[in-house]
Amino acid sequence: MSKQQRLNTNQLLDVLALSKNATAIYTTDDIIIEAANDAMIAFWGKDRNIIGLPLEVAVPELKDQPFIGMLKNVLNTGVTDAGEGIAAELLIDGELQTSYYDYEYRAIKNDAGETYCIMHTAADVTERVIGQKAIAKAREQEEALESEQALNEELAAANEELSAINEELKQTQHSLNKLNAELESRVAARTRELTESEARLRYMLADAPVAIAVFTGRELIIEAANKKVLETWGKTAEVIGKPLQLAIPELVGQDFLQILDDVFTSGVAFYGNEVKALLEQNGIIEEVYSNFVYHPLKDVEGRTTSIMLAANIVTEQVKARKAVEANEKRFRFMLNAIPQQVWTATPEGLLDYVNQVVRDDFGGSTTEIVGNGWQQYIHPDDLPKALNTWVEALQTGKEYVIEFRLLFSDGMYRWHLARALPLIEDGQIKLWLGTNTNIDLQKSNEQKKDEFLSIASHELKTPLTSIKAFNQLMLRTKDAEKLESFVKKSSDHILRLEKLIGDLLDVTKINSGKMDYSMEPFSFKRMLTDSIESVQHISHQHQIVLQNTIDITYIGDHYRLEQVLNNFLTNAIKYSPNGEKVFVDSKIENNNVIVSVQDFGIGIAQKDLDHLFDRYYRVDNTAMRFEGLGLGLFISSEILKGHNGRFWIESEEGIGSTFYFQLPLPN
Repeated sequence: MSKQQRLNTNQLLDVLALSKNATAIYTTDDIIIEAANDAMIAFWGKDRNIIGLPLEVAVPELKDQPFIGMLKNVLNTGVTDAGEGIAAELLIDGELQTSYYDYEYRAIKNDAGETYCIMHTAADVTERVIGQKAIAKAREQEEALESEQALNEELAAANEELSAINEELKQTQHSLNKLNAELESRVAARTRELTESEARLRYMLADAPVAIAVFTGRELIIEAANKKVLETWGKTAEVIGKPLQLAIPELVGQDFLQILDDVFTSGVAFYGNEVKALLEQNGIIEEVYSNFVYHPLKDVEGRTTSIMLAANIVTEQVKARKAVEANEKRFRFMLNAIPQQVWTATPEGLLDYVNQVVRDDFGGSTTEIVGNGWQQYIHPDDLPKALNTWVEALQTGKEYVIEFRLLFSDGMYRWHLARALPLIEDGQIKLWLGTNTNIDLQKSNEQKKDEFLSIASHELKTPLTSIKAFNQLMLRTKDAEKLESFVKKSSDHILRLEKLIGDLLDVTKINSGKMDYSMEPFSFKRMLTDSIESVQHISHQHQIVLQNTIDITYIGDHYRLEQVLNNFLTNAIKYSPNGEKVFVDSKIENNNVIVSVQDFGIGIAQKDLDHLFDRYYRVDNTAMRFEGLGLGLFISSEILKGHNGRFWIESEEGIGSTFYFQLPLPN
């Protein structure tokens, strides 16, 4: 405890209880009067308004006297200063008078040995000092008389002086008798005053709002206990006079008895903060929390004779805080368990909490994310609208709803739907609770759907327009040769339209999980040759070359696997407009059938290879040059998965591509 620290009520009561004379308590380097009893106030010739003032302000006539310096020395050194018959000039009833006092400036220390206050006790011994001085003077005169008697020539004068001294001694004796009577009267009055003061103190302690008790001896006999401590213990005044462990048996096995024994042995106070005790109240063991001190009370020789307990019961505060902490912990757990981004903001709109999902998505701590604010993560194109909508919600107290893109730790922006509602209590917004729901997949699906509808409408419209045109030409022509040509071309467009519709139906089946497979044995060689022949009929520019063929019977869906091969072949022809050949190869390797289709066309960029088998995916630089829905490879990949097979692609832009698929053979 520093020298500047003020005393609490319990410490003042404790210190004042030790005083037997005129007493005052001082603290800090300014020698603040913390407390003074009536006797000390009377010595100073002041009233109680001086309590709380520095001593040199309260009693200004002491300023040029040594006492304030002496007090500061005690405070700084911790060494008690005491003396007898010291002279002090005090202003009494408007007149500066000299009085004499026995005094003690005692340094009061804490457990760390630091002086935290000074206790000043004093007794007015003016009459005694005056008497002693008179006696001393008489003795001096007597000694002078004896010296004079040695001188014969001065005998007569010495006799006369001796008579005078005797008369003076009689007067001094009379004064001393009078002084003794006055002293006895003062002692009696002081005794009555102390008794009344002690009675008042006991009355105050009995009704004090803090729990106070005194335990005497190593047996810890309950010497005194006020109403508050008895109420806390769940006991009555009958426990006074009993050993603590017998009066409150539930303390056995807890730490308190051992701590008290240690305080008794060491003479060092023990301070406890929010310590839990199990006490029986109304027949039930209850948890009681308190801030308390076990303060040793010592005799004049410094031996501990008793221990005073002073405790402030904080059970309700501790339980309320623990309940709040538990509720907050459960609340945080629930927020972290939600698979959405959850956040809270102050009534002014400042972000102050984010859950674990936000921290994982953004790759930062709560402190970092809250410090950055949403501006760090919302896409710059979405930020102005988001901020304007947020300001409007703050001003109106209405729900905040908006969609924006958030920057994730992987550097990608993802669409989220943000919603926030204010928590309103007593008509005031206490906080905002918000969620950000990831809608990136829905946004992506919507975009793909829009793209698909655009592509599908375009692709379906093209053959329909051609069919309509050829039908009109067929109605107008009379030339049989032209009519046959128009019918063939119209038929080709009908086949193309049929393929587009078939792809759409297959995707619908895949999405609904109703893609059926007819697993039957068939000639794999025949399937290869038939597929090549079928595609070759409609492609006159390219030569499809079957380099190697395997002659095995394979169990699978002949039609679906032929659909895969046809798709690979038509893609090879479509994306090699300047090529002349397409090579088909087949082999058995590690108990797997592997088929490859190689073209010498435009090739595929590395970044697009992993997406070619995605639904509706079309390489950007080919989408406008080549017709199709972007469904063929997706359907092929699903068919291969249905046969426990797989696929891969090797390609180089400007050189060409090789599409592979693999089918397992039974062991």
